[in-house]
Amino acid sequence: MKTSPWVLLLLALPLLAGCKSELYSKLDETEANQMLALLIYNKIPADKQVGKDGVSLRVEEDRFVDAVEVLRQNGLPKRKTVTMQNLFPSGQLVSSPAQEEAKLNYLKSQQLEKMLGSMDGVITAEVSVAEPRAVDGEAPAPSSAAVFIKYSPEINLPAREAEIRALVRDGIPGLAPDRITLTLQRAEYRYLPPAPVARQTPWPAIAAAGGTALLGVCAAVAIWRRRRPGAAA
Repeated sequence: MKTSPWVLLLLALPLLAGCKSELYSKLDETEANQMLALLIYNKIPADKQVGKDGVSLRVEEDRFVDAVEVLRQNGLPKRKTVTMQNLFPSGQLVSSPAQEEAKLNYLKSQQLEKMLGSMDGVITAEVSVAEPRAVDGEAPAPSSAAVFIKYSPEINLPAREAEIRALVRDGIPGLAPDRITLTLQRAEYRYLPPAPVARQTPWPAIAAAGGTALLGVCAAVAIWRRRRPGAAA
């Protein structure tokens, strides 16, 4: 009894599904969709599964390394930032002034990282804010901020350096412009999408075209033989 090709395909589907490896898990729906779209755009087979703890992203096993590199190049998944509720949960015991200040500085850094990370071309943004405390009645040292940004080579982010410095300055009250250290690093892409394969004419078409050309040559030779002097009518 001949088995239908559709039956064979249905039997093979579970085997094909088992060839995928989990790339990330516990993602929110929005970020999972962004990552999935990016992988598909780069021609990397992937899918997602929705579970109780969030969304899981899966890719073909032989493209696992490519998928990780593509997402890394684009700063995905995004690093989770803390919120005011995370740092100052309700019901927590009152901490020391130094601890409170450290938490506020960290929150400022997180807010600035989130804003900088929303700029086009920014892959990773890290901000460290230092606001020294006064010691033994002396005036405290001026506040400072160190900013590191890794950006896509497709974007001319250094042209926006003044804008970035102004954003950091306004995000930290009392911060002098000369107390901002800014480092912009151009990312290197180790993964490049495969070049499109030139469409080739299939062999049956080539054979058919060759046969047609051969018939044309044979017909031309026959006509020439009939028309040459002394040829039989």
